[in-house]
Amino acid sequence: MQIEEIRKQWRQIMTAKELKQVSELLRQSPERDILMQRGKELCAHTFVFDHPWDMERCLTPHTLETMKWNQVFNEDEEWTFMLNRMDYWSVLAKAALISQDTRYLDQAKDFLLDWIAQHPQMEYSLSTRTLDTGIRIVNMLECAMLLEVSEKLTEEELRQILNSVDQQMTYLKANYIEKYTLSNWGSIQTCGVIVSCAVMGKNPENDEIYRWALKELETQMQIQIGADGMLWEQSTMYHVEVLNNLLRVLEYARFYPIPLASRIQDKVHAMARALMHMMMPDHQIETFGDSDRVNAEDVMNRRAVLFDDPQLHAMGSDVCNSDLLVNGGMPVWRKLQTIPKQLPKTLLYAGEDCGITVRRSDFGQQAEWMMVLNGELGSGHGHSDNLHYSLVHRGVPFVIDPGRFTYREDHPVRVELKGMSAHNTVVLDDQPGSIPDSSWTYQKFLRPLATVVRDTPQALYWEGGVLTQQPQMTHIRKIIMLPQGCWLICDEIFCEGEHNVVSRIHLDPQTEVHGRQPDWQLKHGNVQLNYRHKGLPLSVKTGPCSLRYNELLEHAVFVSEGVLHGQLFQDEVFYGDDFRLEQAEVVQPGRGKLPEEEVSAWRFVRGEESFTCVIFHQQIYRGKKILYCEDLPLHNQACLIIQRAGLKKLIRLK
Repeated sequence: MQIEEIRKQWRQIMTAKELKQVSELLRQSPERDILMQRGKELCAHTFVFDHPWDMERCLTPHTLETMKWNQVFNEDEEWTFMLNRMDYWSVLAKAALISQDTRYLDQAKDFLLDWIAQHPQMEYSLSTRTLDTGIRIVNMLECAMLLEVSEKLTEEELRQILNSVDQQMTYLKANYIEKYTLSNWGSIQTCGVIVSCAVMGKNPENDEIYRWALKELETQMQIQIGADGMLWEQSTMYHVEVLNNLLRVLEYARFYPIPLASRIQDKVHAMARALMHMMMPDHQIETFGDSDRVNAEDVMNRRAVLFDDPQLHAMGSDVCNSDLLVNGGMPVWRKLQTIPKQLPKTLLYAGEDCGITVRRSDFGQQAEWMMVLNGELGSGHGHSDNLHYSLVHRGVPFVIDPGRFTYREDHPVRVELKGMSAHNTVVLDDQPGSIPDSSWTYQKFLRPLATVVRDTPQALYWEGGVLTQQPQMTHIRKIIMLPQGCWLICDEIFCEGEHNVVSRIHLDPQTEVHGRQPDWQLKHGNVQLNYRHKGLPLSVKTGPCSLRYNELLEHAVFVSEGVLHGQLFQDEVFYGDDFRLEQAEVVQPGRGKLPEEEVSAWRFVRGEESFTCVIFHQQIYRGKKILYCEDLPLHNQACLIIQRAGLKKLIRLK
């Protein structure tokens, strides 16, 4: 395609976005003030990386007197990578649209041409890492499109930009390595190449790089995305990053004839649906793997438009998002207004491929919510989090994953937060079953066992286990969740001989701990969650956590520690302050009450109703096989007994 044809197509796209109306809405946006502030900072070469989906956020401002694209700040190369992705061009674009002041576009142009001038040849350095290059080439072209329609580019300047992008795409293909096929690096790069080729008017029939990227993306989607819709890397943050880049491809397919297999669209839709379940009641994602706590409503809105999906829209926001406006323009915003909102009907996500289970009471913002993990390792973004659980009560996070904090290899907290001790699980003899030995690699990793998920309207039953070596331990975790805001978590730990055992429960940094063993009160604002521990001696300690990259906090940690003699059974019970907790009994005729090493039974009482949760730890192989609880006969491995108005009902869970 000749340069005049490219210009004509770009002008048609930007005209279709109806930028004048976009400007008017941006001026009414709640983001207006912060966008203008960031725009002014960028004009002074001051960089703050605070976009919610910035993979490595840095809220500390840093000013470059002269543009040095290999500059490292805060001893973290990730800052340099963020600088070279050029995601911030959109901030300058928004500031220009809000203010109608062309100096913001002038600054965007200066950044583009300065980068190109300092990189006449593509050679590896901190500023040319392939992942960031795949992101940058799209940002360069999108910036050039706005500069073009604003008559800010000469033909020679446009040629410089197009030639540079061509050079960068050649560099990407030449440096593409095998492992990228199974990595977010690969999918982000190939998505960047596909969008760039389309925007530059290339044809896959006669362009080798375009053809290669399309074929590679099909392979990536086949092996990176499971049937459950989750990215294999065990990180919600990177799941979203890949999803956002795939979305960009599909959005540009509205303007260009990008030949995509229909199964790619199906994969993207499945990824959006999976993310819908990963969202906590306040619509943020949990800090699972290498993730930050980020609101995902903007992602839901963009996918709702793309797939005309009322359920995704129900998880979105009514507030006009600046990214949606600038990327999609007025037609996308208008279409969003026509899509109805329909709350999802499925309250359970049971990811058989990813090993993630999420169950909520409803899709309201005051819901009960639980995430339980027992997947494979995934990529370097995965943590030692098998059998970890996170809990949200009445919309408020109480039990959490402590996050990631940094990628710096020299910072001990990075490895610490990836380890088993930073998750709600069990370690024997200070020898974790999974041990990270650097920011990205592992010394060893345990073996997950099969997971059982049984869901009923009245309760969820979850069961999973792991095997570890040195020491050879079997850890089985069994959970009953009641949608009323009650949880019973039972640990069964088996290991020959005598061993020291430590179990941890990590709490949200805003959670206050009151009470003492065995009854505790956890308060987060005006919401209270009660906690009962039955097992080894328990204490409250503190540890590091990070809800966002580069932000280190302290939080309370429950630590139970003692000696295991061959086997150990331990209960953790959480329940809302509208319940009273009682220990229940299971009776075997001719023998009487079963001992605690055979069964855990707890009764949650609220007014005239009660919910009795029963979990067996051993098979009943002697005596009569029929058992009784609450005067009801039973024979099963887990059950719930509901009593209302004098009537009792047994629900078999396993």
